Amino acid sequence: MPGDPPPPTDLRLAESEQRYRAVIENASDMIQSVRPDGTFEFVNKAWTTALGYTDDDLPRMTVWDVIHPDAVDHCMPYFMQAIRGEPIDYIETQFVAKDGRTVPVEGSVTSRLLGDEVVATHGFFRDITERLRAHELEERAARLEREERARYLEKMAALGKLSAGLAHELNNPAAAVQRANADLRATLARRDAAMRKLADAGCDPGSWRVVEQVLDRLPPRSNDRETDPIALSEAEAAIETWMEDRGIERAWELAPALAEAGVTEHDLETVAAGTPPTALPEAVSWIAESLVLRESTEIIAQGSGRIAELVRAIKGYSHMDRAAEHDADVHDGVEDTLIILAHRLRNVDVRREYDRSLPPIRVYGNTLNQVWTNLLDNAIDAVDGAGRIVIRTGRHDDHVVVEIEDNGKGIPADDLPRVFEPFFTTKPQGQGTASPLMGSGWTPRGASWPGSTRAASRPPQNPDGRSCGWPRRFRLLPVARERLPRAAPLTGCLRVRRGGRVAVAPSPASAEGAPARRCATRRR
Repeated sequence: MPGDPPPPTDLRLAESEQRYRAVIENASDMIQSVRPDGTFEFVNKAWTTALGYTDDDLPRMTVWDVIHPDAVDHCMPYFMQAIRGEPIDYIETQFVAKDGRTVPVEGSVTSRLLGDEVVATHGFFRDITERLRAHELEERAARLEREERARYLEKMAALGKLSAGLAHELNNPAAAVQRANADLRATLARRDAAMRKLADAGCDPGSWRVVEQVLDRLPPRSNDRETDPIALSEAEAAIETWMEDRGIERAWELAPALAEAGVTEHDLETVAAGTPPTALPEAVSWIAESLVLRESTEIIAQGSGRIAELVRAIKGYSHMDRAAEHDADVHDGVEDTLIILAHRLRNVDVRREYDRSLPPIRVYGNTLNQVWTNLLDNAIDAVDGAGRIVIRTGRHDDHVVVEIEDNGKGIPADDLPRVFEPFFTTKPQGQGTASPLMGSGWTPRGASWPGSTRAASRPPQNPDGRSCGWPRRFRLLPVARERLPRAAPLTGCLRVRRGGRVAVAPSPASAEGAPARRCATRRR
């Protein structure tokens, strides 16, 4: 009440101490008071709650029992600084809870002095576990975003490369079809005109049979048939002279088509003997135009067939009409990839040594075709576009084995451990996609599909840089279907061999150390 005397000094001090203790006990931060010898003077409720120690534990403990062993060397200089009375504005360290948990903390430390002597240090700490976890998640998300973007750029680079090749592959047959179709109408008109003139000249059925027999005797034109240019030129000249001697117009225009189709002077004499003299020019013209028509339709058939083959290969390569995971023949994917990369394989000797008895296996077809693309693309680069690539398939125990071997340059020993690193490349800037050999999603990370990956290589020894026939070998080892229970998923692993002879490793279901033991031998 007003006018009452102030409370005694001892009472004010007790009240102040109670308020001070209430603030400390109810603070959300972890507060500890430590004597110079390291023993605890007091701790607050937040401290005991976070670390799990009790009041009975504290008398037997020092501050070093709470600090994580890995952080002792880091904290020792700060402790000595606080003992000297120097404040610590910020410190980050790790505590050890009673149950052994590591608790990352940050905070500050002040000193309590009695005169000039430090009698205790007061530490104020906050548990930053959640903040560090959030930071780690942010970093992981950023890393995944970077990797996703890198994979996107890799796919776009690969798509650009494939698109350029496909445009070239599609343009050739499309242009051939257009050229053949452009001449088709004019050829039909000339042949029909010759047919009408033959009818007007009184050509009887016997004469028609003679003309048709000569045409039917001629084999279909084949691109694989080798023709001697000199012999062909001589045949053209002989046919042209024969027609000019008999007054047949357009001899210079008809002679090449007749000679290329294999028409001889004997055939022309047969036609001349079986048709009226007035109908001979039209008979020869009808044969020539029919041959041109036959060639045009064959070109259209081959061109459209090639376009259809490319479209089928693109659909098979992209698996646009199939589920992401499905049963497939590994040969189909390899062949589709070879068709897609045909523009780069023109001067490469591709040898297929397939075991067609292999069963279908469960795969992610689109991802697997990216693997074949990366492997074949690297093989083509290794042989400089003019070497030998051998593709083998076979069975090893309960595994399907695919080997892609080239006789190009080997991998230097320093680069061999890095061939599966994302973004690692030895190619000049602007070449390649800097993607790992196995492509997106096929990195050697243990349990992820398709498993684990290994590589080996023998460096080149020939003066020209070739690898003396030592192969690069890439082995895909999915578990064969018929060896698994019906309900079991068809998983597998990928093994890569570059050069030398390396034993096949077991699937990831085997012991972790087994692949290293079984893959150690190499034939030199």
